[in-house]
Amino acid sequence: KKSNLKINIAKGLVEGVIINLIDNSIYWLEVAKSEYKSIEDKKIFINIVETEKNVHIIVADNGTGFLLNTEELTQPFVTAKKSGMGLGLHIANEIMLSDKGKIDFPDFNDYEIPNEFKGGAIVSLIFPK
Repeated sequence: KKSNLKINIAKGLVEGVIINLIDNSIYWLEVAKSEYKSIEDKKIFINIVETEKNVHIIVADNGTGFLLNTEELTQPFVTAKKSGMGLGLHIANEIMLSDKGKIDFPDFNDYEIPNEFKGGAIVSLIFPK
């Protein structure tokens, strides 16, 4: 469905947030395939959902899912990556807050997402209209 929706965001910063989410997915998809052997094909799902008050950018993958409690994910220096610094989602969260948005870690049933992504990580960037 085509929309003429416009939201007021810091384009370059939000691009960085989306790139970070995709980069995280790529890393954990490789872990799921090579180490855990839990998937055959690495897949990323991206969608934009418009509600009455917000615009949601959803990024999901069919990888390991989150290995940390979702409350910890945006804390600085907290990571499950072997060589990570634990700053990516923290900085992403700060950027979202600066744009009056938020980063969310929804349940699978909160959005229409294909079943093959049920066990993976799901992140929603929520922007006010």
